[in-house]
Amino acid sequence: MHLGVCLPNYGRASSPEALRQVARAAEDLGFDSIWTTDHVLVPEAYDEPYGRIFETWTTLAYIAGQTRRVRLGTSILLLGLRNPVLVAKQAATLDQLSGGRLILGIGAGWLAREFENLGVSFRRRIRFLEEGIPLMRTLWASPRPRFHGRFFRIEDAVFEPLPVQPGGPPIWIGGNTEAAVRRAARLGDAWHPVGLDPETLRERIARLREWAGGRSIPVICRMYVALDSTLPPIYTSPTGERRMRLTGSSEQVLEGLQALRAAGAEGVILTFEAPALEAQIEQMRRIAALRPHLG
Repeated sequence: MHLGVCLPNYGRASSPEALRQVARAAEDLGFDSIWTTDHVLVPEAYDEPYGRIFETWTTLAYIAGQTRRVRLGTSILLLGLRNPVLVAKQAATLDQLSGGRLILGIGAGWLAREFENLGVSFRRRIRFLEEGIPLMRTLWASPRPRFHGRFFRIEDAVFEPLPVQPGGPPIWIGGNTEAAVRRAARLGDAWHPVGLDPETLRERIARLREWAGGRSIPVICRMYVALDSTLPPIYTSPTGERRMRLTGSSEQVLEGLQALRAAGAEGVILTFEAPALEAQIEQMRRIAALRPHLG
C-alpha cells in the first residue's frame, strides 16, 4: 500500500525547518511520497489555515534537494488558477531536477473568491482544466509540440527539456464528486479523493471502473490523521461535505487504513493533525511501524 505524507507547507506552524524535518523523516521512515497543498491568494475568511502557505513549486524544488528517494507530489495543484503551458514547464523542470520523482495531482478548485483575486474565471475552470491536461501531455511528448484547442493554439514552439518520466509525470485527478470521478476515468492516471469513508469509496470506485472502460486507474486517498486525539472521526470540509478522518489509537488507525484498502484504495496520503512538529514526526514513526500490516 502506497503511504505518503503531506508537508506542513501551510498553517501558522509552517516554516522552512518544519518542511525540512518532515521531508527527511518521511524519507528515513520509508514513506513513499511527500506532498504539498496548494492555494495562492485566499480571502480573509480562509486565513486559517490557508492564509500562510508556502508556494507549491518553490517548496517542492527546495525539498527535492533535501531528499533522494521519495516521490514529490502536489495534492492538489489548482490548474484553473494557472497557465497550463507554464505548469507543464514547471513540472518538466522539477521532474528533471528530482530525477523523475514528480507526481502531478491536479484539480479544478472550489474557492471562487480566490479565482477572482487572481483575475481568473471561476466559471470556465472545468473547461480550462480539461483542455489543460491533454495540452500538458502534448508538451511532454515532443520538443516540437503542436496543439489546437479552444483556449490554446500552438503551431510554432520548442519545449525542452522533456520530463525524465516518459510521457511526463503521472497526473492524479483530485475531487470527490461524480464529475471528478468521470474526469479521472477519462483523463487521469489515478483518482485522488479526500476523506471518503470506506463505504462511499467502494461505491465510487465501482463507478470509476465502469467509466474507465478497461483502463486501470489506481485510487490513492488523502486522509487526515490524528493519533490519540479527541477530534471527531467525522468532520465537515470547507465545501460543506461530510468527510472522515483517521483517529484514535494506532490499532484504530490501522483498522481504518485496512478498511480503505479493502474498499479499493491502493494508497493513502496522510495529513497529520498533530499539535507540534515533534508530535507529527512521532506520529509518522507510529504509522511507519504499521507498514507490515498493510502490504
